[in-house]
Amino acid sequence: MRFRVFHRTRYVYRASVRDSYNEVRLRPVTDDKSRLEFFLLNVKPPARLQHFRDNWLNYVHYFDIPEPHNDLIIESQSTINTTNPYKDGKPLGVRFEALKSETDEMVSPFLGTSRYVEVTPEVWRLGIDIRNDSNDVFETAEAVMHHIFRGWTYAPSSTTASTHMNEVLETKQGVCQDFTHLMIGICRSLGIPARYISGYLYNGPDSHLRGAQASHAWCEVHVPGKGWFGLDPTNDTLADERHIKIATGRDYQDAAPVSGHFDGPPGATAALQVELEVRRLDA
Repeated sequence: MRFRVFHRTRYVYRASVRDSYNEVRLRPVTDDKSRLEFFLLNVKPPARLQHFRDNWLNYVHYFDIPEPHNDLIIESQSTINTTNPYKDGKPLGVRFEALKSETDEMVSPFLGTSRYVEVTPEVWRLGIDIRNDSNDVFETAEAVMHHIFRGWTYAPSSTTASTHMNEVLETKQGVCQDFTHLMIGICRSLGIPARYISGYLYNGPDSHLRGAQASHAWCEVHVPGKGWFGLDPTNDTLADERHIKIATGRDYQDAAPVSGHFDGPPGATAALQVELEVRRLDA
């Protein structure tokens, strides 16, 4: 599928702020499953954009605005071609014993506790119950996805960007970010490497997908000998060509679309406005 994406993030401050420093992860990924054709990033007030690759190979733009300002607008435009990672079928047939011989150093960071994900005995017991008698890595990951979709309530505005997985485990409600953190925690407790993906989701005219109105999140699990494969617990679906990947990390903290800080007087908080359009070009 071929898409055009327009994404605008606006912060309106209640008082003038200055010395704003921001990191932006908004450039879609180019890999064997997607190809970026065009990308443009604009910032208002104007600022010099620089970039680097972080620890997870995300493309990160950064900028600072030293002068006083009352709002900040970050706009990105991109054109991207995606293919279905599951066009050759699911990566079934890999047994749990294969996880013990995994030696890839790019995989090990996605096995333990991170900022918003905690591997605890409670989560492990839940994972064991979900796994049941399965010895197939991907089949088990799918079962985790199905369990979260059936057992948790999608409730916009019920959580924030800083909500921890443990709170979601207790309240049984949240949004895509929360369900992704929960799935990551359960998979890691079972020894399945799992990572957080931020991106966009195309919701076509005949689709009824949740989380397509803003930046979306889903989980990728590593199947030894096969690679990384995405699962979307918010919609109980495999992450296919409708999912446009932007950034990867251990959890939201590593892959947040926009993060930063500023200096200002007490009470200079920001109101956030987000506008997103994902339009299919080859329909």
